[in-house]
Amino acid sequence: MPTRPTHPSRRALLRAGVLGAAGLTLPGLLQGRERSSHAVEPLADSCIFVFCWGAPSQFETFDPKPTAPPEIRGEFGVRQTRLPGVLFGEHVPMLAQRNDRFTIVRTCAQSSTHHQSAAYEALTGYPPSRDIVGLLATPSDYPNLGSVVSRFAPSDSTAPRFVQLPQLASDVGNLTPGQFAGFLGRQHDPLFVTKDPSEPNFGVPELTLPAEMTSERFSDRASLLALVDQQSKKLQGSAEAGAFTAYQQRAVHLLTSRVVKEAFDLDREPGSLRDRYGRNTLGQSCLLARRLVEAGVKLVTVLSGFNGKTPQDAWDTHKDNFRKLKNQLLPPFDRGISALTDDLLQRGMMKRTLLVVLGEFGRTPRINKDAGRDHWHHCYSILLTGGGIEPGRTLGQSDRNGAYPVSGLVRTPADLCATIYHCLGIDPHGEMHDQAGKPTLLTRGEVMREVM
Repeated sequence: MPTRPTHPSRRALLRAGVLGAAGLTLPGLLQGRERSSHAVEPLADSCIFVFCWGAPSQFETFDPKPTAPPEIRGEFGVRQTRLPGVLFGEHVPMLAQRNDRFTIVRTCAQSSTHHQSAAYEALTGYPPSRDIVGLLATPSDYPNLGSVVSRFAPSDSTAPRFVQLPQLASDVGNLTPGQFAGFLGRQHDPLFVTKDPSEPNFGVPELTLPAEMTSERFSDRASLLALVDQQSKKLQGSAEAGAFTAYQQRAVHLLTSRVVKEAFDLDREPGSLRDRYGRNTLGQSCLLARRLVEAGVKLVTVLSGFNGKTPQDAWDTHKDNFRKLKNQLLPPFDRGISALTDDLLQRGMMKRTLLVVLGEFGRTPRINKDAGRDHWHHCYSILLTGGGIEPGRTLGQSDRNGAYPVSGLVRTPADLCATIYHCLGIDPHGEMHDQAGKPTLLTRGEVMREVM
């Protein structure tokens, strides 16, 4: 196993275009909102994208194999779900009782076998240039699907268009590529909120107007410019001084937006609801994601990395798969995703909010000598619901050992990106331009019509 690295250095963050606790300057975040002609009729207003960094096992979640040999079946039993004949793993009981609310696709596959390269493919819909452990993020990368949404999805909201929380993914000391806007430009990077929402007194002070800024001072142009630069320093580390542009005006509007400020205030939620989500990082991140889309954010990525430095700190269970899943990983996952579906339904938000849950690939059928499962990109499962998705279905079938698809359509990250774009009102076959002005398709995938 590789030596556990330290957190990415500030230099690495600078190189990848991630600066400060919350990402990039507010003027930059708001710049470049002019839309092209990519719009189609949206089925959803927003998307919550839960990315399980390290790749959860499909065998212990949504595609168990109770009749397979012990070295494949594993230690856990199964649970009957609300749908006849559909079984889930033993330790996702709450999701098993709610699978009439979402759809599982059991026959997903991709081309990459390492975390960095597989995450890049999962998050952009494009295969990486190389399938290697140490793949780096670069400005010429294909953009994260949220950055495409930031650039092309129709929206009149003044809220940030794309937010990622509560951490960035990294492996072997390198920030994971695919989390950024790449050649679309840094103005379409997500607003990175790298603070744990389960911690006491959670907040994002970078988006808060200083207490000393009175209405009289705020009306003064010089004070206003100073405030924007001051907040930019907090967000980026150095102010980008310049003209008083329309984008700076909109940045100030965001700084003073009551809706945005309240969206990050989890204390406004009843304690009982926070308990339902689970008083842990993943649960409270899911709750915060719901508040953000309610406030007008188009896409929120919840990175389920358990505040770790590597995928092995989260869902990458090469060792001790069963104890780790049972005691650490599956309880907050089961509770948090279940509470999120409950909450969206009860608030009447499910119809217009797309929810997607996945990892970068799956796990091997055969259990290794360390009681773990290794990487497996040939067949894995994803969860979709809301925002144009027909719930209550389990699509595709893997073979007896869960190794390869045997029936149903085999779906790729490109197909998932196409589906998300379509649901959010973006023509997935529209064009974007790289740094050299060369046109390229938003995705080469096809909309997953079978889930609609």
